[in-house]
Amino acid sequence: MDERSVLLLSQLIHHKGYLPIEEITDKLQISRRTLYYDLKKANQWLKDQGLEHITNVRSLGLSLPENSKQKIPALMKDINTQQYYFSEKERKNLLAVSLITTTVPLFLKDLMDKIKVSRGTTIQEMNRLKGEFTSFQLKLEFHRVDGYVVEGEERQKRKALLYYLSHILTNNGWNQLLNEIQVLLNGDLDTEALYLEKHTLSFIHEYFPFIEQLVTDSVTKYGLQITDEMYQQLSLRLLVFSKRLLEGNSVQIQEEEKEVLRTTAEYEVATYIAKHLEQKFQVPFPEDEIAYLTMHLLGISIRIDPYDLDHNEVTENLKWIIEKMVFDFQRYACVFFQDSSQLKENLLKHLKQTYYRLKYDLAIDNPLIGSIQESYGEVLELTKKVVHHLEAYMEKPLNEDEIGFLAMYFGGWLKREGTTPQTRKKAMIVCGNGVSTSQLLQSQIENLLTTVDVVSILSLREFNEHTPYDVDFIVSTIPIKHRIPVFHVNPILTDLEKETLLNQFNLFIQRKSKSPHYSIPALMDIIQKYADIKDEAKLVEDLTQFLSVEKRTLWKGVKPVLEDLLTPDMIQLNQETDDWKSAIRIASQPLLKKGAVQDEYVEAMIQNVLELGPYVVIAPKIAIPHARPEQGVKQMGMSLLTLKEGVLFEKSDNPVQLMIVLAAVDKESHLKALAQLSTLLSNEEDVKRIIEATDNKTVLDLIAKYSQV
Repeated sequence: MDERSVLLLSQLIHHKGYLPIEEITDKLQISRRTLYYDLKKANQWLKDQGLEHITNVRSLGLSLPENSKQKIPALMKDINTQQYYFSEKERKNLLAVSLITTTVPLFLKDLMDKIKVSRGTTIQEMNRLKGEFTSFQLKLEFHRVDGYVVEGEERQKRKALLYYLSHILTNNGWNQLLNEIQVLLNGDLDTEALYLEKHTLSFIHEYFPFIEQLVTDSVTKYGLQITDEMYQQLSLRLLVFSKRLLEGNSVQIQEEEKEVLRTTAEYEVATYIAKHLEQKFQVPFPEDEIAYLTMHLLGISIRIDPYDLDHNEVTENLKWIIEKMVFDFQRYACVFFQDSSQLKENLLKHLKQTYYRLKYDLAIDNPLIGSIQESYGEVLELTKKVVHHLEAYMEKPLNEDEIGFLAMYFGGWLKREGTTPQTRKKAMIVCGNGVSTSQLLQSQIENLLTTVDVVSILSLREFNEHTPYDVDFIVSTIPIKHRIPVFHVNPILTDLEKETLLNQFNLFIQRKSKSPHYSIPALMDIIQKYADIKDEAKLVEDLTQFLSVEKRTLWKGVKPVLEDLLTPDMIQLNQETDDWKSAIRIASQPLLKKGAVQDEYVEAMIQNVLELGPYVVIAPKIAIPHARPEQGVKQMGMSLLTLKEGVLFEKSDNPVQLMIVLAAVDKESHLKALAQLSTLLSNEEDVKRIIEATDNKTVLDLIAKYSQV
């Protein structure tokens, strides 16, 4: 075997489970073809030695049987089983941990020895780290005497340390944690700096079982609800906090913040854990450290409180945020969750943790983010479009890991209901009138075409007709040409222009579709029997355009707008009733009279509330009763009712005075009107005007106003 084949075996000896092809080629700096050549030679050698060969499983990577791993070093003494090549990510993470934890000067030569690469590559890695450290509010400085030094607050250093350690130790799941640390400990101990790094990892390796048991005992004793992933996260944090204290590095928490934290149930748990850590490591855990640990417990523990009985200020704000997020997700995904009450309850449990993580600036690692990006990328992108509600409330952005957790909830609910998001299209705007005009046009397009994302905005100067942009179509306010379809529009769309753009978009979709709704070829066969065709291609285009427009003449767009549904005969004002059941029956009368729904639909709405609780009460004073389409809907519709005196739904303390009954025929036809209704209901002043209105005109004017959004 040559040196590369030996190195390949070395990597596999160190690795437990399957090692991805990409990771091997990255570490050894070879091509995939070269790797397969080396693999063939290594397997031939294994065969000659009577050992099981390396297996290659598609999508997983290479794996060496344990029996072969144990026998190879003895059979082939010149293989360096201690040699381990680090990937680019591993180099960065190891450097970061070393720089934060070192207690001796570190110079470039030390760092080169640590990650086993050239001077130039090490300098590149350090420059990259210097930029990353700024996101943790840390500075990486170089001093002639002290070497490389990380400057910043201890809380920020711990945050960064947890981030980089978790990425070192979770490449293959937490179950392999100790094995991976052992691999990293197998290197040479030539320098004091390297020894100290081994000491940090050795500390984790030695005390991890004790810490894991302490977490288990604490959770059991106090009845905390923590996921399996969070067990491991908390264990790692306790190890890091203890090690930092042993080295004389402690955090400082403001007194007013400590007063708040002392009132939480998690503070008692933190005190219990700190007491046992003191005994184990013989180092005092001051009150600031207990408060700091409390913050982390708040960010990873799940509080099991009944959804309808959880009414503190933070929870109420989070509930309203969840309503907006779920509604927007349905809108962008073009799906309609039949019963989202359980989803909202699950999201509330999760967002309580997220709230404290954002509040206390605590990092968290999502070990599944790679799988989410690969398998549920579309759900992740949709989730990114709705998290702005939470970000605005917290005044902080969510990172990819946090968004990934939320995407898991939405993706799981889609799977439960057997629905999938409609395929989304990417668009680019080319505009010559400035950024503000482009943003206005972007808002109009994304509200009009709910399955379209505007992914970039270019000025005419930036646009190049020869550049292969990665979008499905272009919307331009100025005449341009490109091989990608271009829709020309004005910066502010009129109703007619909106309809034209809708027609163009749907014609474009039909052309892209593998199974068009209309059989144009069949129509052409019929026409050719009785007529001479001058321009066959143009006739096909005109027929497609005509049938596409004809299909939508029922409404002003592909989906009805709010004023198409809430017509004068669908509105009842200032009615009186004794209870919520009667209110639903009264609100449904216009739809019953029109034949849009049957009596069974009304009873189904009432029964849903009895079984599922007041999930239809979406905000103070507002309820939107609805049931499944198959429970008695004959035609899409909405009806609106206002009450002189509010009625209370069971298990709810929010009196309802405005009720909108929704009758949907499918999962998407009503979504445009529903989105406009949501915008209206989010304006407290306009809701008040509707509730206090004494004539239909006031209500209809407001409905018309929001139908143009």
